[in-house]
Amino acid sequence: MSNTASVCVFLLWMIVHDNHCLRIIPERTDIVYYNKTYVEDTPTFNVRRNARKGDYVVNLKFETKVTFGNEVLVDIVFYQFLNNEFKRSFPEMHYKLCDLINDDPYIGDSVREAGLKTCPIVPGKYALMNIGFNRMIPSVWPFEKGMVEFTISLDNPKAMVGKGQLVTTFKEDRPKKKHE
Repeated sequence: MSNTASVCVFLLWMIVHDNHCLRIIPERTDIVYYNKTYVEDTPTFNVRRNARKGDYVVNLKFETKVTFGNEVLVDIVFYQFLNNEFKRSFPEMHYKLCDLINDDPYIGDSVREAGLKTCPIVPGKYALMNIGFNRMIPSVWPFEKGMVEFTISLDNPKAMVGKGQLVTTFKEDRPKKKHE
């Protein structure tokens, strides 16, 4: 293959793959556990759609009793829906809370857009509304149907703050072009 043909194939590949994004469509949520020592009342975690043809978004409301900083660990584990059950898959993300909120370009960006802009999180009520997950990430994902499990725990002392699950569909999608 000539040098020019190789460059053309590479540019074509870049054009096709740069225009794709991974679209995460939330379906249902569940709060598996929350520690009443750190979280007040019952947190609300749900999925809704704001318009008939709108995207599905996640809402999270909670009230903290203590300050949460980088001593809080956030573990995000993905499960694949396979043979009528969720089986743990290989993608996993592990963050310190402030690093996730302040620095992460994917999940942290969604959290910042929903209203949680600063860290540490001081005691008080929080409502993260309309959390969307349409991000330009490489469009290679190992499965279509799955579950995301969020575990929030303290590093010192060792204690679980909460655990939630989000059943999702992962789709490769081209962003919609705006008509002028």
